[in-house]
Amino acid sequence: MARLDLLAPALAALSVLVLAGCGHDARQALSLEGRYQSLRLMQFAAVPDITPAQVQEWRAAGRPLVLVDVREPRERQVSTLPGAISQEEFEANPQRHRSSLVVPYCTIGLRSGLYGQQLQQQGFQVRNLAGSAMAWAHAELLFEHQGQPTRRLHVYSPDWNMLPRGYEAVADR
Repeated sequence: MARLDLLAPALAALSVLVLAGCGHDARQALSLEGRYQSLRLMQFAAVPDITPAQVQEWRAAGRPLVLVDVREPRERQVSTLPGAISQEEFEANPQRHRSSLVVPYCTIGLRSGLYGQQLQQQGFQVRNLAGSAMAWAHAELLFEHQGQPTRRLHVYSPDWNMLPRGYEAVADR
């Protein structure tokens, strides 16, 4: 029998996927804020969350923390969270980060939650960035592109643009 706490992230993601694939009228019926709030419901019971504000507090206190971007290279080329490293960089020398809090993130939190579960099984102290890069934008924090601040973020498609005003979505299609 499947545990509901393990199915919750998949069900939340499925509901958002269904809504994203709906016609224009159905998408309009669910506001930007409503779609974003639906994404925030995705949680991975095995991986505790950390909010963007808590990441800021953790860093301000000087506590060791590493942000790991699990998105595809084409997504990272648009922007990353300041100071983040790629999954490939992390995996090249994971022992370097054994004493740090490892915070994986993606665009909405699904891929990072799955990766966080893997890291937890390997004994890392992990927190999934709740809402991931989308929540970072909703917290009105800046991203980084080639060392410069930016408000641009790669999203899957225009239908997945749940960014707040003042941020620019970049999509492949």
